Amino acid sequence: MAAPLFTVAASLLVCATAVTGTIPPKAVSPVVAKTTDYGDLVDPGLNRDSCTSTLWSDNVLWVCRDTQQVLSNGSIGHQLVANTASFSSLPSSRSHHQQLLLSSPEPYGTLFYPFQQDECPANGCGDNVCGPGICGPGSRWIGWPDTTPLVVARDPFGTGWVDAYGWMAKQRLDGLTVLNATGNVLFRVTSRVSGEKKLPTTTFVDTFWSPTEIGYGTAAHVIHEEFAYLYGGTPNAELAVARVNLAGGSFENRKSYEFYVNGTWTRKTPLFTDPGAILPNTSAKQGTVYWSPKWKSFVWIGGDGFPDANGLISTAPKAEGPWSAPIQFYSGSIGNGTLPAYSLVAHPGLTDGTGDYIFISWTKTHPDPATGFAVYTQPLVRVDWK
Repeated sequence: MAAPLFTVAASLLVCATAVTGTIPPKAVSPVVAKTTDYGDLVDPGLNRDSCTSTLWSDNVLWVCRDTQQVLSNGSIGHQLVANTASFSSLPSSRSHHQQLLLSSPEPYGTLFYPFQQDECPANGCGDNVCGPGICGPGSRWIGWPDTTPLVVARDPFGTGWVDAYGWMAKQRLDGLTVLNATGNVLFRVTSRVSGEKKLPTTTFVDTFWSPTEIGYGTAAHVIHEEFAYLYGGTPNAELAVARVNLAGGSFENRKSYEFYVNGTWTRKTPLFTDPGAILPNTSAKQGTVYWSPKWKSFVWIGGDGFPDANGLISTAPKAEGPWSAPIQFYSGSIGNGTLPAYSLVAHPGLTDGTGDYIFISWTKTHPDPATGFAVYTQPLVRVDWK
């Protein structure tokens, strides 16, 4: 059954993004028509950082970074989980907009992407927190996904059968300083039941990209027509792109990957420092790439980094570019924490797929007066385009 499912699901994914007409020779210039504030994401009892989302089965899967419990007295707990997941429904209509509720069938403490044996997987303690990945005072493996899993197959008959892949950098930090980076890992993410009673299963596949290679898939990804395009960061904080053919490629086989280097697609894997892999006008800061039928263009949406919540947008007629210079289209509120705002991302999986509008979110912080921990809030905003 697996092979026919992949074929049907891949076809549906292609049909959902394919558009008639020719690709424009130039990038477009988006203009905002209206914005609608949906309030903060509601996550009862949890303090969660930097959530991303994807359309899963008939619901939405959210994957977030550092997660702590909110205690009965309102303060933030000392147990820290590096990444967690939840489900939600699709957002309500603009005319009756309501806050979006995230919920998980798993008890608190469950990692979505598990740590490996060389990443201090047991519950260690340091810097006033305890949890998997923490090696001691001043040192932890972070387990922070920058983007959501990429859905590559979905059963159209409502059984809940979904296949996806997630890529994540493998880094050990002291504060925000990288102590060592040992490559980028690949996870297989699967569901075999419908509904929201069980989170997807994540399985470690391999340390897929070495420390000397670009972490394709860790920064952003998008499916359009017959290809999945996977973006990774470069040393100058811009992006590079690889692709896998959905019809015959395997995401677990490096021979299936092509890389865009020096203006052409090649099977030779470039080094992390190869200047020919850089896509001009792109940004490796956390962001999202999606295909817009409205503009017949690829779209990148992301932030401008600390300490602001300014939304930037760039477009391109092809996944590899040429990308337009990013322009600001939104300015969001910020917190009063040490890192006031960051992680502005888009949520194409929350939309109807027309490209007429997009949802964005970002993380705001303020200090918990009882513990000094960062308290996270994540506003959700709908942006309608002219």
